[in-house]
Amino acid sequence: MEAKLEKIENSEAYIAIEVDAEKFEEGLEKAYRKVVKQVGVPGFRKGRVPRPLLEAHYGKEILYQDALEVIVPEAYEEALEQLNINALAQPEFDIDEIEDGKPFKFQARVAVKPEFELGNLEGLEVSIPYLQVTDQDVDNRLEEMRSRYAEISEKTEEPAEIGDTLEIDFEGFIDGETFSGGQGSDYPLELGSNTFIPGFEDQLVGLKVGESKDVQVTFPEDYHAEDLAGKEAIFKVEIKKIETKKMRDLDDDFAQEVSSFDSLAELREDIKTNLDEMTEKRKQEFIKQEVLVQALGKCDIPAADSVVNVQLDRMLEQFGQRMAAQGLSLEQYFQFTGSNPEAFYTELRPEAERIVKTNFMLEKIVEEKGFTISDEEMNKQIENMAKDLGLELEKAKETLTNLRDELEQSMKVDKAIKYLADNAVITEKTEENTKDANEVETGE
Repeated sequence: MEAKLEKIENSEAYIAIEVDAEKFEEGLEKAYRKVVKQVGVPGFRKGRVPRPLLEAHYGKEILYQDALEVIVPEAYEEALEQLNINALAQPEFDIDEIEDGKPFKFQARVAVKPEFELGNLEGLEVSIPYLQVTDQDVDNRLEEMRSRYAEISEKTEEPAEIGDTLEIDFEGFIDGETFSGGQGSDYPLELGSNTFIPGFEDQLVGLKVGESKDVQVTFPEDYHAEDLAGKEAIFKVEIKKIETKKMRDLDDDFAQEVSSFDSLAELREDIKTNLDEMTEKRKQEFIKQEVLVQALGKCDIPAADSVVNVQLDRMLEQFGQRMAAQGLSLEQYFQFTGSNPEAFYTELRPEAERIVKTNFMLEKIVEEKGFTISDEEMNKQIENMAKDLGLELEKAKETLTNLRDELEQSMKVDKAIKYLADNAVITEKTEENTKDANEVETGE
């Protein structure tokens, strides 16, 4: 077998492969032994037809497809090894020459790691939002705790109020006709949560258990289901249950009951500390995201469609897993939204390309900077992961043994990102600028 790398273009390698006639004949013989068991020739039982008669009756081409299924993968893998090529996706094959008694020639086109130059990645200018924990943030967290530990009681005669949780049956109609996703039974809905269409929850305030109401709403113009966007609908709603919360007083007794602290002041301080830590993590995440965007803009990185398609497949699989966790299959999701996998791929292709190119860039930074992971760093990482997963250290080491290479590469990539961040010029926006930006984004 001979293999020649003809060119690498746009992160795709073009390989010319030639299989000698003897090897090709071996493939044909294997194909014959398979095909002869499946077809017959008058006067012969299946499996008993001599090869010359089989070829004469059906043509030699009857063996080619099965022969290629054996020869092509083997020759392709041998070519990759011979040329030291690391394929990133499934190849495409084109046959150049196929004829009994002659060498078999074909071409393989396969995605490979692209060749490109890193730009100047030091001194990247990064701006992050103003992030600061306020007393109001602490108050909001305390209110969440009050709600979580509130005493729940049912209303039997009193009307529903904002903050109450209702159990409802509903059925939606557009132009007198029901529509997909517009029905629900025993559905829990907290008034004021804004989980339903704008205006829906407000119209249920004041209703009592057993009462019904026709709720009139208009779907937002940007509603995720395009066939419903902007349309007026009527929901027939029945109130089956109303639950209300009796909130606890915020005092030392509350702090002692819900935490290990003796006073409300200590609980507030602990909440403030935790929020500060979370805010710092958010800052670091903003920095990480922004330096990657800025760095990618400094590099011209080609990405083969086949590699992007692999990433899209991975994204669809991950999305399907998230939907499954919510009790919804991909088929049901696409039916509900009026979408399909093709539309999903089209919408997310730019993001998939960004991810692929970013990964190529980070891998090249790792290579050029020579980042390595010491045994001490690896052990520390495993200890941290064991703690996060709630595993004993030895159990974690055993679990991660087969993933050690992947973990090591991930740690190297983290070092590459840290290198970008450490060498970036980072500024934090003022509170006013951040507010203005948020108002633009939210339309407020």
